[in-house]
Formats: sequence, C-alpha cells, structure tokens
Amino acid sequence: MVIKLLWKLIWGDKSNSRRRSRRSSGSLLRWFTPGISVTGVIALVIAALTGQVNLPSLDSLRGSEEPVYEDPLAASLTPEQMASRGYSGKAPIGQIAPVSLVTPVSGREQKNDTSIRIATFNIQVFGKSKSEKPDVMRQLAQVCLLFDVVAIQEIKGDPALPMNGLLDEIASLGGRYDATVSAPQGRTSQTERYGYVWDTDRIDLIPESDYLVNDDLDRMHRAPMVASFQTRVTPTATRKPFRFTLLNAHTDPDEVGSRIGDTPANEMNVLDDVFHSVRMYEYQNTGEEDFILMGDLNVDTQWLLETGRIPNVTSLVGDKPTNTLQTKTYDHILIDAATTREFTGRAGVLDLKAALRITEEQALKVSDHMPVWAEFGVYEIPPR
Repeated sequence: MVIKLLWKLIWGDKSNSRRRSRRSSGSLLRWFTPGISVTGVIALVIAALTGQVNLPSLDSLRGSEEPVYEDPLAASLTPEQMASRGYSGKAPIGQIAPVSLVTPVSGREQKNDTSIRIATFNIQVFGKSKSEKPDVMRQLAQVCLLFDVVAIQEIKGDPALPMNGLLDEIASLGGRYDATVSAPQGRTSQTERYGYVWDTDRIDLIPESDYLVNDDLDRMHRAPMVASFQTRVTPTATRKPFRFTLLNAHTDPDEVGSRIGDTPANEMNVLDDVFHSVRMYEYQNTGEEDFILMGDLNVDTQWLLETGRIPNVTSLVGDKPTNTLQTKTYDHILIDAATTREFTGRAGVLDLKAALRITEEQALKVSDHMPVWAEFGVYEIPPR
C-alpha cells in the first residue's frame, strides 16, 4: 500500500487529463519530480504515512533585500529616487504599501521593451451572464491590455463564452492575445476554471507547459493551475529571454484564515507544498528557477502561514487592499526574491474606478476584486 501511494505521489494519475479553449490545459502535474534524492525519498515515506507533504527547498538560498514598490505606468519614483529618500530595503514584508495604478486606460496602452507586467485577476463569476454585458467586456479588455500576462480565477460554465468574448474584445482594441483554460475545479457542483491570457506579440506560452496540480489526497478545494511562459525578445551571447512559471491559485475562503486556524488542513499550509513540489519538478526537468505564485488566496499576509514562511518568499503587494471596496486583502503575487531577480521593484493594485473612470457601482459589475500586478525585466538574471 505504501509503495503504491509513493508511486502515485511521484508519477501522478493521467486519467483526468482534459484540454480546453483556444489553447488548452489539463495535462498533469506530478507532485514530485522523477529525479528523487535521499531526502526526497524520506519526505515521500513521511507523506505516505501521514498524508502531509513537506519538501525542503530546492536550493541553498541566501537572504535578499525587500523590493521597492512603485507604479510602473505613472513611474513617479525610480528605485534610485526611492533610495535617495532613505529607503533601506529592510522593512518587513507587508509594511511598504504599493502605489495603486491609477492611469486611465483607453484602448491599447503603450508598453516598453525592457519590462513586462504580470497580473492576477479574480473576475467575479466570469461566465455567460457577464459575457453578455458589452460595457463590462470592454472594460475587462481594457484592463487586460495593460498587462502582458493575466492569471484569471473564477471562470464559470462554458469557458468559450467569456474567454473568446474577452479575446475578441481585446482584438477590437488592437491587441493580439491568446488564452488557455483549465478543466473545471471544485468539490461541489459550483465548479470554476482557471485561465491565462497573454499578449502574443510579447509573450510565448511554453508548449505543453500548462497543467493542473494532481491533488489525489484532496487537500485543496480547487487544485492550482500551472503554466510557463517566455518573453519574445532576441537572445544575445550574454542575455536570454526571461522564462517563468506561474502558479494560479484560488483558495476556499472556508479553508483558510481564522475560520480554520493554523492547522494542516489550512490551504495556506498546503500551497507551500505545491510551491516546493512544482519548483522541484520544473527545475529538474526544465532547469526553471523562476516561480511566481499568484491568485485569490482569500487572506492577508498574517494568514499566509507556511506559504509565507518559505525562505525569501515575498508578497509583492503586502496588505494593500485588493477588493473593489478597498477594505480587504485577498489577492497576492509571491516570488522568491533570491531567485526571481528579474522583478524590477514595481508592483501594485489596479484601482478599477480610477483606471476606467467609472463609479464604484460600475466597478463592482466588473468584479469584486481588483487586479494585482508586478513588473519584471524581459531578460534572465541569474539567482544569487
């Protein structure tokens, strides 16, 4: 029985693979990489006996300075200006509030050649009903055009309706974007899907890199979706395009935070295992070092728990409010600051009301969440 469970943990189960949308996902994540060290075997035995997975970090990681936060479009302060104003880079995570992006959007926004912007956006109940509202779909397209890759949560029903509608609306504004959507996730009849949209002029999806975490132990209400991307820039003898893996997650609000406490069942004490496992698998199979965990986690930094305790992992927006009413922090982008040095120090939350020049009532029709974004350089930077 133990051997059977170990085999399942290592290789996963290929029986539930499904592919969706214009580009698709559903191929399978192995929770563990095929190349397993002695430490990994010990971890697997413990997992088989206890049902808990706690992998050690891949690398011997050293400390790093906390990032400086800045609005990438308004560009009100450069990192050098921040330093001149006395920023030491030593403030605890979450104490430096990112500046909200407030630049009004109209059509396709101009992007620069040296950086990309990656965002996460819970588009509340993104299904047939919302796709039939032209004003809302136009506003969603305007938002997506600000970013090069957007991780989406809460796609409902037939994904072709909202996702193809969004891509068509983006195209009408001059953008060329593509999308990938997961198989439905959830324990109840109210399932939802994850998705990614990206600017095909600036970003490539790595072929066959999009998949769902194989959660045979049913430790999460919705298993996260993974996908790898690469910037479309010309490599040189000394510079390679920035390649990165995104982990798109939407936790169950009843299974995080104070409602369930700091227990093994808390999904924030599961996501750290997912982060370690995906990193191990991708690193040993592709050499990938840059992992970005993002999504609607339904917690502030206090309740990131084990996920927030991964060495060098930082929430790039800290406790900045991310709901449209600007009263709660739910959404995050987390990176390992020691390895993902491509982060430019600019991150924030898109204020839908200010950016779209709409009322709070209109903004709530777009979503009850605001997009969270971060900026990264277009070329690889070796880890420290």
